[in-house]
Amino acid sequence: MACPVCFGGEDTVMRESLNAGIGVLMGVTTIVLAGFARFIVVLARRAREAEVRLKAETTAGVAH
Repeated sequence: MACPVCFGGEDTVMRESLNAGIGVLMGVTTIVLAGFARFIVVLARRAREAEVRLKAETTAGVAH
């Protein structure tokens, strides 16, 4: 059975509180997911830079 808010109850304070709670939870979820995405991007950049440095060192070692 659904709660009175879901059935369209007239308690505006409860409805506003529920909407605020949902908004906060969505905001926290968005921030956490953005942090994971940023972490993955940083790791990809570092891996690419390490690969370029390794190739440069290998090429410089062969030239001697």
